[in-house]
Amino acid sequence: MKKETINELLLRSFDQELSGEERARLEAALAGSEALRREKAQLEALRQMLGGLQAAPAAGFADGVLGKLSASPVEATLLSMLPRAAAACLIVLLLTLIGIYLAEGSLSTEAIIGVNDLTPEDAYTYLEY
Repeated sequence: MKKETINELLLRSFDQELSGEERARLEAALAGSEALRREKAQLEALRQMLGGLQAAPAAGFADGVLGKLSASPVEATLLSMLPRAAAACLIVLLLTLIGIYLAEGSLSTEAIIGVNDLTPEDAYTYLEY
């Protein structure tokens, strides 16, 4: 049996129950290999050591988070004004388009950019500058 397969069985034996055949193969491999027994012992020690660790937040972490959350009323005010500002921009755009339509009689690209009545001579004059 390949070493990778035995290592996979060894690792899986820590997380789930092996079938009878797999357990027998693992036990036979452990009986025949001192290196594999050492690896199993190291993995068990590592699991014990890591199992006893508890992640503790740094001192003042919760206070810092709560402080950041409550320290930004300006951002909250700006975000609440965003829909109104967007609506105002749309109204200005709509009024501009209505003005162009009333002045030029169409909403073509030329009318919108203001070159509806531009003659080639005028265009040449503008390009010289």
